[in-house]
Amino acid sequence: MRAILLLALALIAGFVASLGSGLGADQVMEKSPSLLKSPLDASIAKRISIVEPVEGQKESYSLVGNLEEVRAVIVTDKGEQQTSFNGMIAFSASPGEKGSMKLVLTRLNLISRGVATAKGDSGVIGLSLVEPEYGSSYDSASGRTSTEFEATLHYALIDDIMGFIPSKSEEGDQFLSYTERMAGKIEGRFPEGMKAADGKDVTMNADISLELKGSVVGSIRSMKVYIDRSRLWWYIFTGPADVLLVQPVFIGTGPSDPTATGTVFNTLLERSAEIWDRCGTVRCISVISKTPIYINNNAYRVIDEAEATSLRALVNEADAVEVFVVERWDPYYDGGGACWSSGTASAKIVTCDQQLNVPCPMPSGLWGCSAGEGGTCGAVNYYHLAHELGHALNLLHPGDYRAGMVAGSSGCIMEPSGFCRDNPSVQSAKNCRSASSPLIYSGRATCTGSPDITD
Repeated sequence: MRAILLLALALIAGFVASLGSGLGADQVMEKSPSLLKSPLDASIAKRISIVEPVEGQKESYSLVGNLEEVRAVIVTDKGEQQTSFNGMIAFSASPGEKGSMKLVLTRLNLISRGVATAKGDSGVIGLSLVEPEYGSSYDSASGRTSTEFEATLHYALIDDIMGFIPSKSEEGDQFLSYTERMAGKIEGRFPEGMKAADGKDVTMNADISLELKGSVVGSIRSMKVYIDRSRLWWYIFTGPADVLLVQPVFIGTGPSDPTATGTVFNTLLERSAEIWDRCGTVRCISVISKTPIYINNNAYRVIDEAEATSLRALVNEADAVEVFVVERWDPYYDGGGACWSSGTASAKIVTCDQQLNVPCPMPSGLWGCSAGEGGTCGAVNYYHLAHELGHALNLLHPGDYRAGMVAGSSGCIMEPSGFCRDNPSVQSAKNCRSASSPLIYSGRATCTGSPDITD
């Protein structure tokens, strides 16, 4: 077996700093250390030229780069607004005839802090591709490239105005956002005569134009994003890790508070990282936690659904999925937690410390907790957070349908379970391929697992 380039670096890359947070008066925030952003250093990237394909395997290349604070102009119903975006862009590449290069746009994730509109601040803005692939032109003589695509647009203000769409699943742990559609075009330039086998990083200059195509609220009308000499890296056969950051939020005065909530978080995070690590042979997905934020307000230790709404509004991290951990729900909540704004940059999860010790006697009135449904009091839900993160990654329960989202595989982590039994500790290749979020970026991580189901 000939060698394949291994992405074997221990730590991931992240955003240089958090893009923003909505801090309540009694909120204590512990800042995460700065994280490196580039997926590979130059010495490793250049080794692509010595990598040879596995016998019988056709050469496959990826060109991937993170976008950091790229300038943008957004036209809203209040006029022209200046902002910046972070995110990532990726192409698959294959050699064509006579030294040409065939490029396919496979990823465009963009997130921004938000802009002013006539209806109020937009909140976090997120965009991602509607389809997994869009053909791109590339002229080797000039380096010019062009791609037409469609993107899903969501901003937090849409949720404030429209509310959420409950999932049709019996468990009721997923709340979907209304989204809008934008038609986009990339006009840019790569180096002339670019060849993947050269094994070098390349620079990209491009203008990304987007126009509103399908409106719900319609406060954002158009965008222009300017990519100025962003660095993209070549990979062979496998791309870099896709990194998803989570932002834990606990109730308490700080990390030294012995009564603070979040006692289950480390266990749930470990199981989440493990189940998504099993995507490794298909696509490396790495779940990484930021340093916890603490909210010093005991009113949020025990919450109902209305209080969960107020709690979610206190923290708005533009680069991560917020995971709020309370002591318990009163009244009990189906699944013991849920995900709001699934698949968008505004995705947030609320869960509870009872996930590792479901109350006895068995809670009544909850789906999955009735006699004969296989649930038990005292159940340990190790994979609850892994399941909810699947929703944050745009996955539905098996059998569910919504345009622009993907139903998870049957018999796997995306199966609903209820509060009194755990989600299956099973991952599928379909889940791995289909997971998407504007929050995903290219980072340093190694995945060692393989999907249990190869569908």
